[in-house]
Amino acid sequence: MSTKKPVVVESYDEIVFTEPPERFLARVQNQLAVTFPWLPAGVTLPPPDESKKKRGDTKDHPLSPWFLNFSEADELLQLVAARQQVQAHIAKLRRQISLTDGQNQQFKSL
Repeated sequence: MSTKKPVVVESYDEIVFTEPPERFLARVQNQLAVTFPWLPAGVTLPPPDESKKKRGDTKDHPLSPWFLNFSEADELLQLVAARQQVQAHIAKLRRQISLTDGQNQQFKSL
C-alpha cells in the first residue's frame, strides 16, 4: 500500500422528514438558503469569474491527479463484455440441464 496517495473522504448530512405536516413543508420549501454575509477578519473572496469556473469544475483541484478517469465508452465495453460472459454462462448451464434431463429420461425408460 502506497502512502503517497491521499485518502479522500467526502460526507454530507441529510435530514429526511418522511411525512411532514403541510404547514411545515410549505415553510421549509419557501425558506431561502441560509447565508452568512460576514467573513472572518482578513479573509476576502476573489471576484467570481463565471467564464472560467463552473460548478463541479475540478480542473484545478489539488487532488485531481488521484481522481478517477471515467469514460462512457470504456464503461459500455465493460458492460457488453459482462453481458456476453453472462450469456455464455447461461448457455453452458442450459446445455448441462438438457444433458441431465436426457440422462434422467434414459433412467426412467429402463
